[in-house]
Amino acid sequence: MALDRALLERVAAGGAAPILRFYSWDRPTLSFGRMQHPPPELLGRCRELGVAAVRRPTGGKAILHHREVTFSIIAPAAGLGSVMQSYRTFARAIAAGLRGLGVEARLCDAHASAPGTALLCFADPAGCDLEADGRKLVGSAQARRGPALLQQNSLPLRLAHALKDDLFGAAAQEEARLATDLFSALGREPSFAEVRDAIVAGFRPELGIEFESGPVSADESAAAQKLQPAFVL
Repeated sequence: MALDRALLERVAAGGAAPILRFYSWDRPTLSFGRMQHPPPELLGRCRELGVAAVRRPTGGKAILHHREVTFSIIAPAAGLGSVMQSYRTFARAIAAGLRGLGVEARLCDAHASAPGTALLCFADPAGCDLEADGRKLVGSAQARRGPALLQQNSLPLRLAHALKDDLFGAAAQEEARLATDLFSALGREPSFAEVRDAIVAGFRPELGIEFESGPVSADESAAAQKLQPAFVL
């Protein structure tokens, strides 16, 4: 989360081309949107169950990151239009990548509910999210800083239903009814690399972007280290 924020600041300062960053998690981690106020009892359950807790630089509601592909888009906002227009532009590229995997996805019909009506992101399909077979598959949230934007995306390989039940109880059961994952959509669990490559391929025809693979620079890593305390709960 800190690295995403550091990259956003770098692009906002004019120091980088658009970035498509993919990452995974070394242990289950619950992330909260920047405006959410996590209930203390939920953070207590996280500690008991060995689940890390962080705050995202983007909005939205709580996501349990575990067996998933997380990817962020950091880019100049110029030419992408309004927040919803930019969501839809990126959604087309993500959907094209999912088609390459054999999954037909489209924007959800639902609109975000009022704040506080749902704690879990995947229990709250919004018009900027993608669904497959009528169930939410990709959760997305944005933040803007000056002339740049950050969009974070969560694409579950396989939802951790049992762990969510332990954390959220009945709320997790509502999410299970409304959400899906790639295992359910494909009948198998694809690898992280397979999904990453498909998403990258989807951006090429839809947005005309050719990405070059590269590591995180020492400067980017140092900037993220300075920001990290702000995101750990």
